[in-house]
Amino acid sequence: MKRYIFGILAVFLIISLSLCKKTKEKKYKVVSDDFLRARTMLDKNGAPTGHLQELLQLFGLPHEGTLESVVDVTQKAWLRRPGSEIWEISEMHEDKRDAVMPIFEKLDCLKEVSPARPRYDYAVVFGALVTRVRSRFAFLVEQWKRGIRFDEIVFLGGARPLDPELESTERLLDQNNGSLQFKKDWQLIGELPKTEYEMMKMVFDQADLPEDFLEHVRITFVDAPMRTRPDGTLGRPNTGDTVRTWLEMNPQPGTCLFSSNQPYVGYQDSVARTLMPKTFAIETVGAKASDGLLVAAYLDCITRWLYQERKRRS
Repeated sequence: MKRYIFGILAVFLIISLSLCKKTKEKKYKVVSDDFLRARTMLDKNGAPTGHLQELLQLFGLPHEGTLESVVDVTQKAWLRRPGSEIWEISEMHEDKRDAVMPIFEKLDCLKEVSPARPRYDYAVVFGALVTRVRSRFAFLVEQWKRGIRFDEIVFLGGARPLDPELESTERLLDQNNGSLQFKKDWQLIGELPKTEYEMMKMVFDQADLPEDFLEHVRITFVDAPMRTRPDGTLGRPNTGDTVRTWLEMNPQPGTCLFSSNQPYVGYQDSVARTLMPKTFAIETVGAKASDGLLVAAYLDCITRWLYQERKRRS
């Protein structure tokens, strides 16, 4: 009789766990879809929205009304030269600034994007130059002070060598950086960082954080290796490389709050959705765009966003 009862309980437990797992996965997928940022540019069939068509028309770019044709023309017209960085873009198209900025706003590339949920399993900081890493981390700290909670922060760094001008000693040690508040007694111990990964660890160490933050949040640093280009030379790990490296660390499924900044929120949201398993809920947020960002930088970002959306939907 006891064996019979235990057998029934075991079957009941297995069924219950299976139903809970399915419910959890379904919940994550629905939540993930709720925050799809690409809807400002593309409809559910991949056709350009009226806002994107307005942008293409302003620059005289012909297309066939399909995502494939839009990706083709924007890659040729707006993508920065291969091997260059976003901060190396030249001042092209500035004569169209007054006409194009309202369109960028309609495409959700200018305004701050805030979290929509009260709690997340992960808060994930995308790698970048030190100024943007500080801004992205400071944005998450500010959300914590507003009551948003997360169990773990993941810094998506890599082996990219630091830029000698834009990540100089002065900038790495700048306590008046305008975004991240330093600890009052912070001092550099050891050598200055040489890579993005080392820099992100230093930025975390510099930050003046709330006591309850340090008590409740786990910290993970990702170090994506340099990648080999087709010609055999080494290139820095990109956003996708850092996400893949994190996934190799086998994080448990959960809700993810990715921290970027405008106008990169949409593009990096698309990268995360392309690579993250469906059992992770994806939401990407970030501070508003800086006033001095070049028009060409916005266009380059939108071009990469469109390319990534084609990849995600294929």
